Amino acid sequence: MKNNVKLDHIKINALIRLVEDPDKHIYKQVRSELVEMGSHIIPSLEMSWTSVETEHHFQERVQHIIRQIQVNELKNELLKWKDSTNRDLLRGSLIISKFQFPEVDDLFIEQELDKIKQKVWLELSDEHTAFEIVKIFNHVLFDLCGFQSTDSNINSPQNSFLNTLLESKKGNQLSLSILYSIIAQKLEIPIYGINLPHNFVLGFMDEYQTLKMLGLDTDERNVLFYINPFSKGRIFNQNEIENYLRSLNLPLRNNYFEPCSNTDILKRLMNNLSLSYTKGGDFTKVDELSELLAVLD
Repeated sequence: MKNNVKLDHIKINALIRLVEDPDKHIYKQVRSELVEMGSHIIPSLEMSWTSVETEHHFQERVQHIIRQIQVNELKNELLKWKDSTNRDLLRGSLIISKFQFPEVDDLFIEQELDKIKQKVWLELSDEHTAFEIVKIFNHVLFDLCGFQSTDSNINSPQNSFLNTLLESKKGNQLSLSILYSIIAQKLEIPIYGINLPHNFVLGFMDEYQTLKMLGLDTDERNVLFYINPFSKGRIFNQNEIENYLRSLNLPLRNNYFEPCSNTDILKRLMNNLSLSYTKGGDFTKVDELSELLAVLD
């Protein structure tokens, strides 16, 4: 076993030394082999450009190799997520966070979310109505924890990631909605994402079909009311969605009023990021996001 590890280490170092070979065909082959080896060789690659003085050209090539390994790892993680039974929203969001922040600590993020969940749980009781539950959520998230909509640099990619939202307390429509929905689902409260054009809100589902029992449910949408986390959890009804869609000259399709899948949320998240990077001129990341989107498509 030790001999195999030693041989593997020798092979890795030999390949790394060939990264700066001026022959493009050799470099292409070397890059392919290193990328195929996966994330366990990243420390060796990082050490190769920090331990000794190296040419900028070499450093640039090594960085490209590391990045391709990271993107491949994300593609594999997304594929596993896609093939999972529940396609957990938190897990999917963390995968996307690693696109920009490869060292994101999953356990730390989950612990921070559990602290928020605990604060909400302490305020809840079985007697609370759906409206009262949302008021408690809004109080904890926006008053006690201090989350708010971003008020500057609205197109920055940082506004979309769950880890940066927890750190800065500022996010866009989608990241705030994802946070709100994750906490709700941890508490088994039926609050899910509504994927509107140019906007994203939440719906509090009528899981016990109360409206239908009262004869008030006529459109089968099964949503009690809607929530806008970007406006500190403001509650509104479907009439506002209808007016919003009319203002955009869009049809009143049912999918604009009903919860979307977690897959749709991740696609929306990646599309938003792609737009942000495009506006910032980072077309390499735009191409990488296209690779990730292709996994879900």
